[in-house]
Amino acid sequence: MQIQKTSFAVKARSILPLADEQAARGAQLFARLKSIDNGVLIVHEGRVVALGKAREISLPADCQLTDLGAVSLIPGTINAHTHLDLSYLAGKTTWRQGFSAWLKSMIPLLPRGQIAQETLVQAIHKACQSLAAYGTSHVGNIAGSADHLLALTDTYAQEAGFGISHFCECFGFTNPPDSTEEHFWPPFVRRDLQEQPELTARAAPAGHALYSTSAEKLMQAKQFCRKRSRVFSLHLAESPEETEMLTLGRGSLYEIFRQSVLPETWQAPGKRPLAYACQLGLLGAGTLAVHGVDLTSQEAQVLAASGTALCLCPRSNEHLAVGSADVKTLMSENVLLCLGTDGLSSNTDLDVCQEALYLHEHADIPVEALVRMLTVNAARALGLGKQVGRLIPGSPAVFSILPQELRF
Repeated sequence: MQIQKTSFAVKARSILPLADEQAARGAQLFARLKSIDNGVLIVHEGRVVALGKAREISLPADCQLTDLGAVSLIPGTINAHTHLDLSYLAGKTTWRQGFSAWLKSMIPLLPRGQIAQETLVQAIHKACQSLAAYGTSHVGNIAGSADHLLALTDTYAQEAGFGISHFCECFGFTNPPDSTEEHFWPPFVRRDLQEQPELTARAAPAGHALYSTSAEKLMQAKQFCRKRSRVFSLHLAESPEETEMLTLGRGSLYEIFRQSVLPETWQAPGKRPLAYACQLGLLGAGTLAVHGVDLTSQEAQVLAASGTALCLCPRSNEHLAVGSADVKTLMSENVLLCLGTDGLSSNTDLDVCQEALYLHEHADIPVEALVRMLTVNAARALGLGKQVGRLIPGSPAVFSILPQELRF
């Protein structure tokens, strides 16, 4: 929630500032969170200036107080993975018939000169406005689907009042002619980065997936990010079809990519997704893997030991009928977990709190763990500063109201 006033104060039944919290794994996820009961948060010029119990805090004379009622207030949530470029696909793709069926329904609709630019832009603008309304403080956005969308999305995010990290997806098996930075960026973001160099501070090359992007591109992207202290992201173990394609070189996903993307010389690596990512050196601190639906308990151990963060998108996984990540096993194996919505091509909205509610209701995940995944864990996974994911003096005055089922 963002209230557009120079100075204001809000009161809530409980405020969870997460001021002293660090990114949590394993048993740390379930530790009790400090709560300010009957709390007040004071804001001036877009920044938190003070917070505390209502009976102990004094309001400035010109500060108007809004009582939000019996709600639990947390720092602005972090949607660690979503595809804003594809917002125009809301309601247009095939759900609940598997990953390949969804992908086949989407490919003809991708913006390769077939969709009016105005349609793409309007959908992204609307999506950014909705993210602000949900109390989002930062977004990990997958970019690179069409020309000029990077700069537009960045502008709309800033106007809406939330931060954004752009993961510019490298796709396909045609490797760049050389390793210079100009040629390394995906083609649909190059012009924006050339015209607005300041965007590079919020952007990083990313991998789409192990089955859709050449090993050389993926390794170069990871190396680029490592050298510049940027987060490297890729979709990993997203569906059983992915595992079948990488291990056996067959199946419905293979047939889709064989027709248009894979070179004739492509051969399946004969490894499960996590093992192949390990072989290519893609895991480690500074890597954000997304989905992790098809991971075994042993693979969860490997992922945790590598320092790789994992973003879960449970509602998207359900809508596409690809299975569910074993969240409790991932937690017990100490994987650093955060949450994302994946985007409107596979989800009903961009409210990451609804991902938390889904895990609470379907996997019996405690609220304490979910709040950490929505805030401090996601901040660590995206490489953000300590003022993001916390409500402390000086932090952005963006906060979210937990769904009633999750409130403290």
